[in-house]
Amino acid sequence: MKSSWPFHVFALIASMVWGSTFVSSKVLLNAGMSPAEIMTIRFVIAYLVMLPFSHKYLISKSWKDELLFLVLGVTGGSVYFLTENTAVGIASATSTVALIVCSTPVVTALINRLIWRSEKLSNSFLTGSLIALVGTALVVFNGIFILDDNPLVIVLSLAASLCWAFYSITLRVMEKRYDSFVITRKVFFWGVLTMLPYFFIDGFHVTADMFSRGDVLSNVIFLALVASLGCFLLWNIVTSKIGIVVSSNYLYFNPVVALITAHIVLDEKITVYAVVGCVITILGVYLCNKKTKKIE
Repeated sequence: MKSSWPFHVFALIASMVWGSTFVSSKVLLNAGMSPAEIMTIRFVIAYLVMLPFSHKYLISKSWKDELLFLVLGVTGGSVYFLTENTAVGIASATSTVALIVCSTPVVTALINRLIWRSEKLSNSFLTGSLIALVGTALVVFNGIFILDDNPLVIVLSLAASLCWAFYSITLRVMEKRYDSFVITRKVFFWGVLTMLPYFFIDGFHVTADMFSRGDVLSNVIFLALVASLGCFLLWNIVTSKIGIVVSSNYLYFNPVVALITAHIVLDEKITVYAVVGCVITILGVYLCNKKTKKIE
């Protein structure tokens, strides 16, 4: 049996890159792009780059499969981005959104357990999840313990968490029928297509002049080729090798990396609470994966 440790490393790399996208997205937001425009641009570029190398199954084997690809594009793309970023936009305390979205690994594991009842969650997983969530909370709050009680913020944040959980569940089904390249390309296609109705309401305001700025162009390329094409593809491969529950645990590192990146690039302060939270998160993820085996 081949060792699975490289795929744990790949999961960690993907999670770390996604955590660092906070800074790149902030650059583009400051340049005048909306979150929906950023997602659409990065997905379009990633799709076009993939297409010459992955053009099998432009039309799926069946309409049911195409419908499941649509679900992947919605839950991993358009609706996920819209719910999360809308929540951030209206929240008085973004820590509320971050904390709820960071509960995604637990939500994924619970839904997975409800669907496949024969698969049980180990005590080490449950304990590790709780510890990792506590550590993540300390990182997210970073010494400023404020929560937003706006019901809409909570609902949208929960919707974003559920979106990624159902993305993972659907991915588990589709990885048995198609390779990771086809799945990733389809996610980008349906993610963009289902985002288009939003622009009929809000408009698309990105202009060619924005790309004349070096920082805008470089961050668009990073988000499109590394964070989207590279990491979605890597993540889809990882889940097929070590399972959706194990791989999802590494998402706890997203806020940790976001915090460190923001400190390095944006000079944002890191408190002792966040440092302790980082250590606790690492311990929690270790316990989560200690006895968790790949789900077939």
